[in-house]
Order: sequence, then structure tokens, then C-alpha cells
Amino acid sequence: MRERYKEGSLRSAKNLLSIIEKTKTNDEAVLVFLHRSVDGDCIGSASGICSILRSFGVDAYVAIPEQLPENMKFLGIEDLFFHPDGDNHLAEEFTTSGTLAGKKIGAAVSCDISDSSRMGSCGVIFDSVEPKIIIDHHASVTARSDNLWIDPDASSASEMVFYVAQQITELTGKAMKDILKPNAAKAVLSGIVTDTGRFTFKNTRPETLEAAGLLIELGGDISEVCYNLFDRKTKQKFLLSAEARSETQFYYDDKFAMTVVPYDLFKRFNAGPDGVDDVVSAMRDIDGVELAIVLRELETGEIRGNVRSQEYFDCSKFAEGFGGGGHVRAAGFTVKNGNIYEIAGEIVKRVRDII
Repeated sequence: MRERYKEGSLRSAKNLLSIIEKTKTNDEAVLVFLHRSVDGDCIGSASGICSILRSFGVDAYVAIPEQLPENMKFLGIEDLFFHPDGDNHLAEEFTTSGTLAGKKIGAAVSCDISDSSRMGSCGVIFDSVEPKIIIDHHASVTARSDNLWIDPDASSASEMVFYVAQQITELTGKAMKDILKPNAAKAVLSGIVTDTGRFTFKNTRPETLEAAGLLIELGGDISEVCYNLFDRKTKQKFLLSAEARSETQFYYDDKFAMTVVPYDLFKRFNAGPDGVDDVVSAMRDIDGVELAIVLRELETGEIRGNVRSQEYFDCSKFAEGFGGGGHVRAAGFTVKNGNIYEIAGEIVKRVRDII
């Protein structure tokens, strides 16, 4: 572990051990939170924390506001999840008594997110629980406290969680293989792989590769991870992706590329909302394109935007204008109500003043 990560990871490890002691003494459960529109990093980091907590005998669950995307089901971690809106005994128990497995929620940990408004239906639960620990790598987070570890220079929240696990092994003497089980290690590796673009983005540093190598030793299969997250596609998703790419429009001397994917297209190709996940990066990689945006309409009527840029366009700042956030080169937002084509027109206007 590099020196720059030691202070934050040690503080978070001590905070986590404090929560473990508190909740075990009081016979309480812990919930781990992530953001809506789940991706590899929030799933990986949250699963890693949940695995650590469970290794110490804590009843811990990842509160997830939606179903796990199809391309992540290979991780085999669904036993970690609590769906507050789901049709299962945990959801029924929580709705009835506010408990999980018969236990009060005694603490919360959020990974890859600090803002409850971006946690979907889980945000209200997060706000109601104390104490809280936050591990995040988004530059848009301005709050600071001893319970927060925010590092915008880290490749991913998953890499940060790996360092927390390392610190806990130093503090407790437990072996890494005992606190990060193979499927959790695979999930954490998936988070790093996702947010580094298979180790091709500029946020990939030597220590990132070192962490990935150790996660492979713990059970993370890099070939399986990359195939499922990036390469594997159903016929329906392949055809939908091709259609979305063919509808791409170019603006401002071809520096800005955008495609609009209404819900009718998802229905026509019988593909889920993750069927165009590969499109925005492909558009950004076109020669001359600085900014790429994919707008997709969900069955609920929500409009989700994925934003990617090359050199100078600040995706995070732009996404904040639509209630979202993220990183300088990759961000996203969700508009709860609106016409997808009108939103696209507004985006084109706003981009004109920046690009």
C-alpha cells in the first residue's frame, strides 16, 4: 500500500472495527449502502465491506434499490443483498418492524456515494441510521469528518475498500482470505476493473495493479470478470447496441456525440436497460469526439444520462446540472420526469456554451 492511502484507510478500518464492536455488543445489524443505477464499483466496494463485516460475525447486508444487472450475476454475491422494495421475507420484516433478521439497524456504511438523494429508495433508510461511515472517491464530495474517507485520486471505491481490508488484517491479525471471501474478492476486483476501464484509464496507477494482483490471488478471476462485464452480450443487446450507435448525432464540429434510446427501443429488442452500457465509451473513442452522452428512457419513465469525455470537458460538473455527479471524465444523472427528446435538446444547448 502506498503512503498516500495509509491515513484514510487506517482511519476507516478503525471506524469499521468500532462499528463491529458496537453492533455485536448490542446485537444489531449493519447496512451497507450504494448508489442507484448500480455499477461495478459500487457493487464491488459495498460487497467487500459486507464481507468484512460478516467475517467478524456481524449481520450485514448491502441495501440495493434495484435488481443486480444481468452482467454482474456471475459474481455470486446476491446472498449479501437486502432489497427494501423486494418481495422477500427480509423486506417484509423490515417494512413491518424496521429490523433485519430480528435485529435493529445499528450502523450504516456507504460506498462510492455519500449523498442519500442518489441512493434511490434506500436513501431514507440511510438518513435514519447512525453512526455512518463513508468511503468514496468522487471529487464532488465536499464534506469532511473522521467518519469519511474521500479520495478523488483513487481509481475506485473498490480499491479503497481493499486497503481498508489490508489495514484490518494488520490491526486484528486475521488473514485477508478470511475477511474477503473469493466471491467478494471477485466483486472488489470487478469494481477496480470497471472504474479503470480494464486498467486503461489514467486513474490506473502501479498500486492499482498491485491491488488487482492480490485480489486475483484471493479468488478474483480476471478473465471471467472482464468477459462478463465488457464482452459478453445476448443477441438482443448486440442488436440494441448497434441500433443505438447508428442513431448517434454529432454536434459542434463533431466534438460532441449523443444518442437517444427511448424505452420503445428496449421493448423492440427485448433487452434490459443495461443493453446500451457499452455505447457511451465507444462513442467517446471516435476520432475527434471530446464528449459523448447516451440518454436512455427506463420503463418507469426516468431518463438516465451517461457522460464521458476525453481531455478537457468536466463530466461531473455537467452532470450536477441535471442532479447527478461522478468524475471529471465519467459521470451520470437521472431525470425523474420529462420527455427524452426535450432533455436531449436542452443538453445540446448547454454543451454549446462549454465545448
